[in-house]
Amino acid sequence: MAKRRINGDGTWWYAETENRYRAQYFDLDGRRRNLSAKTSKEIAKKLRVALNKKESRTLEAMPSMAGTVQEMLQSFLDDKARKVEPRTLERYKLDIERYLIPELGKIRLTDLTSDLIEEAYLRIQQNNGKSGLSQNSMAHINIILNAALKRAIKRKKIAFNPLDHLDTPKRKKSQVVPLTAEEKNRVIQGGKSKPLIWRLMWALHFNTGFRQGEILGLLWSDIDMATGELRLHQQLQRQKNKGLVLKKLKSDAKSRIIYLDEVSLNLLKEWRREQSSSRLMAVSWDSRGFVFTNSVGNPMEPRRASKEWAKLLREVNLPHFKLHTARHTFATLGLQNGFETKLITHYLGHSNSGTTVDIYQHMNEDILRNAALVIGKLAQ
Repeated sequence: MAKRRINGDGTWWYAETENRYRAQYFDLDGRRRNLSAKTSKEIAKKLRVALNKKESRTLEAMPSMAGTVQEMLQSFLDDKARKVEPRTLERYKLDIERYLIPELGKIRLTDLTSDLIEEAYLRIQQNNGKSGLSQNSMAHINIILNAALKRAIKRKKIAFNPLDHLDTPKRKKSQVVPLTAEEKNRVIQGGKSKPLIWRLMWALHFNTGFRQGEILGLLWSDIDMATGELRLHQQLQRQKNKGLVLKKLKSDAKSRIIYLDEVSLNLLKEWRREQSSSRLMAVSWDSRGFVFTNSVGNPMEPRRASKEWAKLLREVNLPHFKLHTARHTFATLGLQNGFETKLITHYLGHSNSGTTVDIYQHMNEDILRNAALVIGKLAQ
């Protein structure tokens, strides 16, 4: 059979020795592309689709050029290394190297299908840990793979995302469980017998809603002891192979300014005097001036604070709560006592009030119910 052209850019014909129809065209890089099909109608359609993609610049890379899933994931990691925080990158590496590459890495990117991903997810979920990976862990793995595939599409490695046709794992929304006002009071009262450093730390957690790393990253120079102004701009963080490091806050939460309450400010003044005495007796001291330190003025190890918190909860006969619970307690009690959501958002350092509303939705519902009661009274 004679060769036939479509719009002068491609050619298809019947290959008698193969009993199949063949087509050829050149992509934007001048590379020859080949297609095959069982019928003339099918080959003409394939060629037309390919030429339309070429025209719209959405033509995916040749299978040999697209590479493997492992190469795609490694390229994704290399790109993220320049854009995300070290701890975020560590989590990406963990999920990619421990789960995704062993299950999908050897597959050619152009051969990756929804079925292959679904089967891989099932193996990952079932074969890790006694009861398998949690729903949230699976959701995070899926987020990473999805981001890598979207990046591959932008680079014309593949034409579509196989995850689009899959019922993918979703994060399970965790319920915020704060301490009640009575439980908070038990912790505060139980902490009064503790060294001053711990009384101060628990007060700041309950009275500011700051994260643990933000409190441990506080410097004396961040606080105006006369006015009580506190300017938060960094947090202490443990990073792999680096130890404890100070990290600037995200751009949308830079320089969070609050004014400390009287109780917290008085404890700070008292602690500064006590720490100054320790500093005079120390052989060496970290010159950065951390508020919370070890015996030589270096920043306090987060695990030490968490350990003291757990010990205090046991002493006051409360179940174990993470130290982060104090942050939720601050927000919840604040909303219950009439703080505007925007004010809570500022203290917590959320990028927008929507995040605060989403996390503390149960509190907003209580506020709305109370508002309905007030409106009812006014209407009488």
